[in-house]
Amino acid sequence: MTIRKATYADYEIIAKFNLKLADETESRVLDENILTKGVQFLLQHPEYGIYYVAEVNGQVIGQLMCTFEWSDWRCGLFYWIQSVYVDKDYRRQGVFSALYATVKTICDTNKDSCGMRLYAEVENTVAHKTYLHLGMNKCHYNMFEYEKQSNF
Repeated sequence: MTIRKATYADYEIIAKFNLKLADETESRVLDENILTKGVQFLLQHPEYGIYYVAEVNGQVIGQLMCTFEWSDWRCGLFYWIQSVYVDKDYRRQGVFSALYATVKTICDTNKDSCGMRLYAEVENTVAHKTYLHLGMNKCHYNMFEYEKQSNF
């Protein structure tokens, strides 16, 4: 297995995995056209975030998106882990751990970073155990959201 930054050529598999992610975790059907445009945009604008993919024999089997949040309290960037998906045939084989380790190494070696964060569905206790096992701590924040109606 190799981990690499995604390229524009990966947009279709990333969009496909994001569709599956939304369905499996939230029973949510995303608009494939908007999602595809969103994936393409990020791949063309790394200042907003970066996708990392895991490959086996040239086939993408997993993904992780890393975005950035400036913390004035810490004078550094938090790396937000998002859009994590591992193909069902490759789960429980260390794919997420390898993706996570890649981002953690980048975080640990970047003098401008201050840590990593992610959010998880409340009911996803399997994922919670994985994050704790990897050395993350549960935060004392609740997450709130305003979702603007689409511009598309």
